Amino acid sequence: MDPLFKLNTCLTNPDLSGQQKLEMVCATVHKLIPGADRVSLWLFNESKSQVSSLICFDATSKSWCDQITLRREDFGIYFDAILNREFVDAPDAATHPDTKCFNESYFTPLNIQSLLDYILHRNFEPQGILCCESVGRQVHWSEEDKQTLKKIARSCSFFFNLSTN
Repeated sequence: MDPLFKLNTCLTNPDLSGQQKLEMVCATVHKLIPGADRVSLWLFNESKSQVSSLICFDATSKSWCDQITLRREDFGIYFDAILNREFVDAPDAATHPDTKCFNESYFTPLNIQSLLDYILHRNFEPQGILCCESVGRQVHWSEEDKQTLKKIARSCSFFFNLSTN
């Protein structure tokens, strides 16, 4: 079965919990996007002054990570980039102008080298972020990777009310 069709079926299944749907999104992204060693979904607060992780899957350790919150006052350049452009593609995350703000507190401790993010919407307004991170190596995300992430993010935005989890 096509993984995107399977994901859409999962997202519309009323018998699955919100947690199960989040886990399916992470598993699908990891499966379809080479180099996506960590996959996470994030939810903005109402004022877009912070974003909190709903779920994070680390394929390198095969574990689910603790939830964290990032504040705009600490990472304003990234917040501006993702909210204005809807996409952040940082193959060298440590030097990329939109993501280097994460080096000390996030990238270095977790050995994250590359990042690919796409915004999640609800009613055409930014609601959250779907995030891919590579661990221990740089990844130059292909156009196909970007389009796949965009499709998955749109499916999540269309079918999944993130604020209910």
